[in-house]
Amino acid sequence: MTHDHPQPGLLDEIRGYWAGHGPLWKLYWVYGVGLSTLGGAFILATVLQRALPVSVLVALLGVALLYTGFILVSIWRSAFNIASDPLGIDREAWGWIARVLTFGWALNAGGGALMLLQYTLNY
Repeated sequence: MTHDHPQPGLLDEIRGYWAGHGPLWKLYWVYGVGLSTLGGAFILATVLQRALPVSVLVALLGVALLYTGFILVSIWRSAFNIASDPLGIDREAWGWIARVLTFGWALNAGGGALMLLQYTLNY
């Protein structure tokens, strides 16, 4: 009799990332850069086209900021989860680079959200 171990689900994966157990490359490049860029482009397009009511846009920006907060914390906590020394640079240096860039990214996300709201409200 064999016991199959179930694959971890999406919620388990999300909890692991929040706890700092995710691979840095995946969190940074796939979820941080990739999905954030796609989401940001979508939000920017809807703002410029005035395609959504202000209330929906505010809700969408709220979701985007929550996602950004989650991904920033996950990257910060997983910054040193690197298997080797990419390009011959010490993995600890990569971890600190990721953390510094993540801090700047947080400032950019907050400022960008404020500017989009100002534009939308003609303020």
